[in-house]
Amino acid sequence: MNDDMVWQCLIAEPEGSIRLPVGHDAEFGEWSKKAARDHLGPDAPRSELRELAAALARVAATPDLGDPTFAYAYVIDAAKALTAVYEVHDYDGDGYRSVERLRDLLGEVLPSFPERRTVTEVQLPAGPGVRVQELLAVETGTLFKKKTMTETVTYAVIPPQVDNVLVFRMTWTNLVFGEALLELAQTLAESLELAEIKES
Repeated sequence: MNDDMVWQCLIAEPEGSIRLPVGHDAEFGEWSKKAARDHLGPDAPRSELRELAAALARVAATPDLGDPTFAYAYVIDAAKALTAVYEVHDYDGDGYRSVERLRDLLGEVLPSFPERRTVTEVQLPAGPGVRVQELLAVETGTLFKKKTMTETVTYAVIPPQVDNVLVFRMTWTNLVFGEALLELAQTLAESLELAEIKES
């Protein structure tokens, strides 16, 4: 491994993906209106623009993202403002760079208390890792608390090029789309790569 190399993390951006302004002091209201207009086009019905903008502002501002390296909203159905979120994290791999320790890392950096969890070992193009699929009951609402079922699939990967661990996670609440989103998550996880930045 050449310590002088600089690596950039990349992931696919399928049609329907909107990059969220992570790490920026963006005014989410203005950003979300522009993002909805760019996605739907200027001739879209105002009600659809309004609904999608509200959904994008909500996912962009959520603290659940946990300070990712980058994150996207994936628009499932623009007319109904249904979105999923996928994000990539980059964690210090010290003490965790073995497949057996990846569960411990996820438990520390992205703790959860799922109703159901399945863990499998995977081999992705980016490196070996684990896949964790969870079904969680998440409390939503401020005045009247209610529980919403949320599904997540998380891949923690050990890339050979660096000493860190890459974590890809996709989250959604529209469980009827679960099967299609699990397939998309697998495709996205397989697209995860570290590319060397060439000095010009």
